[in-house]
Amino acid sequence: MFYTILLNLWSTLVRICAPFLIYGRLKKGLEHPVRYSERYGITEQKRPEGELIWFHGASVGESLSILPIIQKITEQKPDAHFLITTTTTAAQRVVSARMSKNTIHQFIPFDATKWANKFLDHWQPKAIFFIESEIWPNILLQAHQRNILITLLNARLSETSLRNWLFIKKISKQLWGCFSAIYTQSDIFTQRFHKLGASCAKTLGNIKLLSEKLPFDEGEYLDWKKQIGGRACWVAASTHKGEEELIFKIHKVLKKDIPDLLTIIAPRHVERCDDVMQKREDLTVARFTSQQLYDQDILLVDAMAKLGVFYRLSSIAFIGGSLVPVGGHNPLEPSMIGAFPLWGPYFFNVNDMMYLFEELPCRQTDIGQLTDTLKDLLTDPEKVTALLENLQQRIVSSQQLINQKVDEIVAAI
Repeated sequence: MFYTILLNLWSTLVRICAPFLIYGRLKKGLEHPVRYSERYGITEQKRPEGELIWFHGASVGESLSILPIIQKITEQKPDAHFLITTTTTAAQRVVSARMSKNTIHQFIPFDATKWANKFLDHWQPKAIFFIESEIWPNILLQAHQRNILITLLNARLSETSLRNWLFIKKISKQLWGCFSAIYTQSDIFTQRFHKLGASCAKTLGNIKLLSEKLPFDEGEYLDWKKQIGGRACWVAASTHKGEEELIFKIHKVLKKDIPDLLTIIAPRHVERCDDVMQKREDLTVARFTSQQLYDQDILLVDAMAKLGVFYRLSSIAFIGGSLVPVGGHNPLEPSMIGAFPLWGPYFFNVNDMMYLFEELPCRQTDIGQLTDTLKDLLTDPEKVTALLENLQQRIVSSQQLINQKVDEIVAAI
């Protein structure tokens, strides 16, 4: 009873705040200017006939990890249709460009009972998969009351989140009871869910290991490969504010021993490129959109979704968000393509996959060590090749184990 009262209060609060939230997000470009009505459970898309399975991934990484699961289900159920919901417009753009014809994208509605029911009435999913840590109590409850199979996939639970959930354990236990199954990224996360009373939790592994390699335009790849020629190069990917200046300093030091060095910088948010240009000091910079590279020190990638090209052009990739306390980004993307990953001291977002990188020289404590490691690897290509072979063997072994478990989950739908 108390649980129901809390959910009703939460639903009311969401309905009051939603219009203001939409307005603020539209001003910041964070909400789709035409499709924001989907956040109220309203859609112009028709539901396809037959079986429909709903997947929700909040942002880009979670959403991309859905695609190989959909492919597996399609192989067993060729007539099935799929709905992918996301929270961010960035995820919407990326997923829409890669999803198959039997898949529809929508933005997830705000977590109010009225909008959740409007959404569920229209789409009527047979099963629901929530990815990682997206928990929306009213949507969960309404789906559970309709006897829809609900699975939490790739689940994770930090120590801080565990303490917060334990504080309301009696209430949250009813929430976990809505799930038919919870598949976690590691044994540690499984144990934490068990402490909350989620006895259905079991370890699967990180399904991001099943993601396809980043796509690339072959024409762009061949053009830039020709322009780079035989120059030594490395890519600093998904960099954040405060990191580019450090990358510039590293380049200056490395250039003393590697005169023809090319450093490729791809900021996480391309709108920051003009600001990055102002920090370059005496370094020469070419921009991706100019399509011309001569003998410049830096190639600045001022366009989205180009890492698939540059991870294939460089055997070394520094992962941004790790020299500043952002927490880093997915190290599997360069690793699977063939660029050995390096990162700085702030790499706490991906602890669940660190077992793949044990005893490899990926983590750098500061820019001094990063500079030394880059010099070592850039001047010893054979060493980089050996490190990559070791890492990719580990990835393939883990992929095989997770594939087997995912096949069992898919067969149960």
